[in-house]
Amino acid sequence: MITRQDVLLLLTELEDQGVDCKEQIANLFTPNANMIEILRFINNNKSLDLVNFYEKLRKSYNHKSSKLYKNIVQCDENTEKDPNTTLTTLSALLNQILQFKVEDKAMWLKHSRADEIVKVLDIYLKNYDINPAFKLLTLVKADLVVLEYVNGRRA
Repeated sequence: MITRQDVLLLLTELEDQGVDCKEQIANLFTPNANMIEILRFINNNKSLDLVNFYEKLRKSYNHKSSKLYKNIVQCDENTEKDPNTTLTTLSALLNQILQFKVEDKAMWLKHSRADEIVKVLDIYLKNYDINPAFKLLTLVKADLVVLEYVNGRRA
């Protein structure tokens, strides 16, 4: 997910492009910082790759060409029914992350949790421990929900 340092970097990039970000930068390091509002401000001025990615997954699901979005959203229900769904969802997500076109690949891989996905899949392959994969998929779902707030899809 996007860290405070990343948000600061994005805000300074916007400032370099002439956008007034003083208020957001000041709010960023307060104890009550509303990260969703700051990310919404950034996304309104420069589209975030992660928001675009999850929006693309949602549209693919709506056009009946992919179940990935549904599997992420319903991960809590799927894990109890079929652990293999968690593994295939994470591997499909990693595949989509690697294919998504972005300018800053290193930052993209970090924000999209690609490294974390590889690690939990490796844990499963070495000792068949599915719990880290369950936990990570739950975090991915939380990321998706937060980014839908940022995008304005949720209120």
